[in-house]
Amino acid sequence: MFAATHRDLCKDDTVKMKENFTKDVTQMFSTHENRNHIFLDTVYFITGIDKNDSEIQRMTDQVVIFAMKQSSWGQRRPMQWVPLELQLSNMRMKNINIVTREDLRNVNMLNDDLALNESQLEDFLLVQHSLGKLMYYNLPGLDKHIIIHPPALVNILRSFVTDERFFPADQCLTSILQAMTMTGKIYKKDLLKIWQQEPVHRYMPDDTIKEFVVQLLIHLDILIIPKGAKQNSSYPDVYIVPCTIKAIRPSNFNLVDSKEERSICLRYTLARHSIPTALAYKIIGTAINAWPLKYEFQKLCLYHKASVLNVSEDNELRIWIEDNRVMVYMVNQKSLLSISPDIAASVQECLTKNIESSLLFHCKSFGRKITSTKVVNLYTMEVGVPCGSDICFIPSQDVLRIDRWKCDKGRQHDTRYLRYWVFDKTQKMCVHGCEGLTSNELEIEPSDKHLVRLGGQIGIKLFEEFFINLGMNKREWESTEYTFAGHSSKGIMSMALTQWRKTKLSKLENPTLKDLTHALRAVKLDSHLICQVFRENTTLFEIEDFNLQAIPSDQHLKELSNQIGNCPLQLGIELGLSFTEVEQSLFSFPKDLPGLVEDILIKWKRKSKVKTIHSLMIALERVNAGGIRYLLELSKKLSDDNIRSGDTVSVL
Repeated sequence: MFAATHRDLCKDDTVKMKENFTKDVTQMFSTHENRNHIFLDTVYFITGIDKNDSEIQRMTDQVVIFAMKQSSWGQRRPMQWVPLELQLSNMRMKNINIVTREDLRNVNMLNDDLALNESQLEDFLLVQHSLGKLMYYNLPGLDKHIIIHPPALVNILRSFVTDERFFPADQCLTSILQAMTMTGKIYKKDLLKIWQQEPVHRYMPDDTIKEFVVQLLIHLDILIIPKGAKQNSSYPDVYIVPCTIKAIRPSNFNLVDSKEERSICLRYTLARHSIPTALAYKIIGTAINAWPLKYEFQKLCLYHKASVLNVSEDNELRIWIEDNRVMVYMVNQKSLLSISPDIAASVQECLTKNIESSLLFHCKSFGRKITSTKVVNLYTMEVGVPCGSDICFIPSQDVLRIDRWKCDKGRQHDTRYLRYWVFDKTQKMCVHGCEGLTSNELEIEPSDKHLVRLGGQIGIKLFEEFFINLGMNKREWESTEYTFAGHSSKGIMSMALTQWRKTKLSKLENPTLKDLTHALRAVKLDSHLICQVFRENTTLFEIEDFNLQAIPSDQHLKELSNQIGNCPLQLGIELGLSFTEVEQSLFSFPKDLPGLVEDILIKWKRKSKVKTIHSLMIALERVNAGGIRYLLELSKKLSDDNIRSGDTVSVL
């Protein structure tokens, strides 16, 4: 419905103005996808200074007509609910907005024979929530309070999710809100300052209710706890508020020209003309909940309906929303070949799950019933590659059926890397028909990780022969064995491969993956072992939760170093350190394994973009180093500490 206020200030012919307004509104919304939910018969011209205004009465009558047409109108309700409904109505009239579950239970017990038992009370709350009469979430940490007057939450939100023209007169509070709209961040202490204002404080008269509201806003993805927040403190220090950010994404944010050889793209198109603002913010919020935001020039890469996230050390994710589309780029620092198919598939699965959960939440919030199996009909997914300054897309279901396609510009595009988005992570080895790397890919110089991972797949008995087939000699192999005698066989083989690469480079020759492939074939090993160095084990992605996104303290790393076996070299490389950095640690701690591991972990923490417990667990699992159980127990301890201090843990 549409209403225009201040009719009393109109000097022109209001009848004619009303006709024009009605005509304009009808023209604007007659083709809207939600046309059935919009009343276009008239625009109500009302005045607030006349309590007997006939237009207000007509508008009221129309609201009643709409209410009577609702599916919930006239539905039978248990008579036993009536006393409690009346009590809630009386509480609202007394400006009581949020109550505890215990208080409501006590009020209910006043109804004697008509008092609801615990199960009936739960059903009552859930039905009332579905009708929009109150807000109740039967989730741990949220089920102790009920918002009996939902507009109260709207007014609480307006205290910080608002336009600049409505900022408070207090200069301190204005500065807080201005900083939030620029950075997308707000400190909890500042949020509580805003809530001390009388118009807001009356909705949350005590700290317990304020904490409940904070946790509710976190659950609704309005407040996001950034990855790496200190989970062992009583309260997180800072929140990200995507819906308030006004910073426009940089002009080069979605330029693909410079990233063409390093990017694969994904596009979700919703089955509607546009994505509602609230849904857009929730989609961005769930993405921020999954991966840490990238920092650039000491600023978070968070923009209006857009963000840049660090998936791993070498891969970043660019997400933005345009009209009814969610656009995604995965960009690798080096090349397309360096994108792991397992990582790409995990990212796609996580994004798809987040979008589906956001759509389900949005539909349920507006009273639309939809099952989780039907939500797939609300969007389509396409994969794409950069094509000049544009992107060419193909339906995701087609990418496995064809090897290439011709785009509208007449260019041929390969689907090889696009298949990464829908890669089957359960396959452990190359499938039948895998042709291995292309001739161009085989000319690439192997990275530190490639060498370490390949060294771990060749048995020590065959390695000497393999090493010699790389153009090295037995004396060089024996020298490496002697120098690193105290290390594991995998570590020694990795150092030998590093020595091979150094030797090739010193002769002004290019060490390539092709060299490694030929050497594997020479010793009758499967050349597809080269394919395996690009794989990642994503098992631990399934147990990713908020506490695993905490940054381990130096003390935690010291304790962890005593849990890890003899694999410092492999671990350092998997954590993103260079061979040179690891070698420096090796020679600084020649006979102190815990000290060596601790030094490597500290270097990782100082250097890494994604210095979380979770990323550390992934590296430990890759090299079979041990210590994973310690980190899991640590995350549980952090969770227990938070629960005891009143915080809830957000689980992805």
